Amino acid sequence: MNDVEIIAIRGNDAEIRVGDRTHIVPFIVQGSIVSFAFDGEIYSVDTAGAGGPARARHRDHALDAPMPGVVLKILVEVGSVVAKGTPLVILEAMKMEHTITAPRDGKIAAINCREGEMVQPGADLVTME
Repeated sequence: MNDVEIIAIRGNDAEIRVGDRTHIVPFIVQGSIVSFAFDGEIYSVDTAGAGGPARARHRDHALDAPMPGVVLKILVEVGSVVAKGTPLVILEAMKMEHTITAPRDGKIAAINCREGEMVQPGADLVTME
């Protein structure tokens, strides 16, 4: 995993550095947390107290919504047995589709969202046993 660093924020875009290259990406802000997607992964930076460039923390795909978005598709049912990495939910956020995958082998105990529903960061989308 490469280090990702926010260099500057201009309007609706953030300039980030990955390794020795810079990229421009759209972002969202919630309080002091800046979140953006890069190369299919979601990153979050807590800018509170950041005096210079801020290091991005990779947020693992878990069973909660990583950022505000709309549930496009639910790919599993309650009772489904899934392996680590199995796609569970497709979320549309920041004009991109993000697949929420199983963080471990397990069984789906509950689906806590509906297709077409707007969800907020931290919303528990799926419960696994």
